[in-house]
Amino acid sequence: MKLKYSEIRMAFDFVSSRDQGDNVAYASRDEGEIYYYSEVLGLDETRGRDVHSSNFEIIPHCDTLNLGRELAFDFIDERLPEQYAAVRDFFADEETAGRLLKDMLESRGLLQDWNDYKAEKVERVLREWCSQKHIDLEE
Repeated sequence: MKLKYSEIRMAFDFVSSRDQGDNVAYASRDEGEIYYYSEVLGLDETRGRDVHSSNFEIIPHCDTLNLGRELAFDFIDERLPEQYAAVRDFFADEETAGRLLKDMLESRGLLQDWNDYKAEKVERVLREWCSQKHIDLEE
């Protein structure tokens, strides 16, 4: 069965919305479905399913694919290299880093460029990950 890219992306966003391991999503190759688990949210769609079998693949967290802070550093290195140290300082506090980065980019008229850059990179990397994991995608 095939999965839609939009479903993979939604699962990726769910997994990446919290610290690694807090939210988990499993893609089933046979069923073409994604099952969600979060102890924090009291969510368990995995009951009765052998999510540890070779038929399932755990959707990665953004940090696993270098699509978290590393992506931000790549963008800054390309577009605002003179602000690299400031952005590095933003990430000293993970709680406020995203807001501070967005505020800085917005003040420089680069927020949309950042959003486009991030969306393109995430899609490319997730599609590559799906290919490596033999997850067929519907177009």
